[in-house]
Amino acid sequence: MNKSIIIAGASGLVGKETLAALLKSDEVNRVYALSRHRLAVEGSKLTQVIDETLSVSPDITMDQMPEIGIIALGSTIKKAGTKEKLREIDVNLVTATAEKMQQLGVGHIIVVSCLGADINARSHYLRCKGEMEAKVESLGFEQTTFLHPGPLAGDRDEKRTDEKFLQGLLKIVKPLMIGNLSKYVPIESSVIAQSILTISMMPHSNQVERLNSVAMNQLVS
Repeated sequence: MNKSIIIAGASGLVGKETLAALLKSDEVNRVYALSRHRLAVEGSKLTQVIDETLSVSPDITMDQMPEIGIIALGSTIKKAGTKEKLREIDVNLVTATAEKMQQLGVGHIIVVSCLGADINARSHYLRCKGEMEAKVESLGFEQTTFLHPGPLAGDRDEKRTDEKFLQGLLKIVKPLMIGNLSKYVPIESSVIAQSILTISMMPHSNQVERLNSVAMNQLVS
């Protein structure tokens, strides 16, 4: 298929796994990694685009313009420091990055959001995710895919105590989580990455779709 893909957020848990999956895939010909800092990864089909604002300079040479954009950017209140700074990242930065990808010719945008994203949510975090989704959807990509994973399983470079506690608790109650509760079962970052790769290879369907952990597990099973 010789797909050309651009990814932002490849230094995080999900983004790192996704970048590795893209570089291993025979169906991906070119990968552009948009990052603030140089990533400790190399590959013959990888081009790193380094910019503090995650912008793409018009002077950069792209031998194959990206058709698919992947955004795995996000933060937490604890890391961002304030609600305003969290919104700046989770809403403004993600939306601006999507706009820049669209200007490059990206037709299909895939955004890692979260379970419970809702513009009317009581939680500021979930409300930001919902607002981001509304803004990205309004850009009118040929196809827009939002991923709604449950709690993430996997090794972060940055340890999050609350997330580790939740993962441990959910392992105990996992056998009881069936039916509608199954979407809250922790999902491996590698499963999300493989789901993104699978979705990238699918033909555009001119729609907006949202996939939870159950759907992602089904994609890679």
